[in-house]
Amino acid sequence: MPEFSFSKALVLGAKPLGDAKYIVSLFTKEKGRHLGVVKKKTPPMTASLLSGRWQARLLEQMGSYFIEEEVSSHLPFLEDSKRLSVISSVCFLLDTLFAERVDYDYFYQETINLIANLEKDDFQMHYVLWEIKLLEALGFALDFSKCAGGGDANDLAYVSPKSGRAVSKKMGEPYKDKLLPLPKFMYQEVFVADKDALIAGLNTTGYFLLHYAGLKQLPVLRNTIV
Repeated sequence: MPEFSFSKALVLGAKPLGDAKYIVSLFTKEKGRHLGVVKKKTPPMTASLLSGRWQARLLEQMGSYFIEEEVSSHLPFLEDSKRLSVISSVCFLLDTLFAERVDYDYFYQETINLIANLEKDDFQMHYVLWEIKLLEALGFALDFSKCAGGGDANDLAYVSPKSGRAVSKKMGEPYKDKLLPLPKFMYQEVFVADKDALIAGLNTTGYFLLHYAGLKQLPVLRNTIV
């Protein structure tokens, strides 16, 4: 009988399945995004972290989750709409974009780190950087290592919507209306990003999520992160 144990699995969502049963979507270190049935009167809360095991009669079946521990990741932020919006957006994007039972081991840890560090002041900046890594995990890596047109790599200001490559301010100025913004924090390590830079970063990653990742619509609460 196939089974596996999991710890710190992120609850992406739950759908009712009859009386006291729910189909729960988890993001696990062991199996990536994984579905299973939970038998409880109330479902696990979205964005909580679970430990337990999964078991099925056959490997290809949905199987059942047996939960041993549930820890809320958002209770400290119940009065903080911006941080709750980050949590909601993370769960929506993973549940919508990730195929089931595909190994995303390295990106799992990126996600857990993001949620674990939500109490920090720069959480919004790290959320935008998380979306860049999400695009990479989905097979579309943005390239901010140099200017696509041969310009100054230390003065990057735009992103090509076609290639996802960076363009310097000087080289991109004549075409800026057709290019996407590239705030400095997206390609250089900085300690703080202002509101305009954060909005510009979200606009750029949002464009690629919609046009290259196959997303039909951005998370509803994503607009309230900044």
